[in-house]
Amino acid sequence: MTQDEIDALAEDLGVFARRLHNERVGPHLGATAVHALGHLDRHGPMTAKSLARLERVTPQSIAKTVATLEAGGLVSRRSDPSDGRAHLIDLTDAGASALHNDRRVRNRWFTEAVHAECTDAERDLLLIAGRILRRVGNSNNPPP
Repeated sequence: MTQDEIDALAEDLGVFARRLHNERVGPHLGATAVHALGHLDRHGPMTAKSLARLERVTPQSIAKTVATLEAGGLVSRRSDPSDGRAHLIDLTDAGASALHNDRRVRNRWFTEAVHAECTDAERDLLLIAGRILRRVGNSNNPPP
């Protein structure tokens, strides 16, 4: 890909990500907060260190996110039985409900938009592109 194509793709992804983010309901949590809730939903309780590693943010950054989520009643903390110095962060019922409602609303918009704007072949390509983008996003390759 040329640099111009990369620039255009990055801009296209940014436009889509902003629109998807704007489809959220309720209190507008930052992307890291929503992603943290998603990790806890998928993987269960974990330490802040593990959550920071999954989010690729600093421990200080995830500490602020967790504090905000805890203050909102969306997560709880308890001592880690395997490490007395650490705490496990867990999704509360309110956090799971908020996350699932957020997903439902965004997915409704996304479904309607894809069906209105895309052909069957384009929808198939979006599924493939999504898998590729996840793989690239999870890559451990250092930046050039």
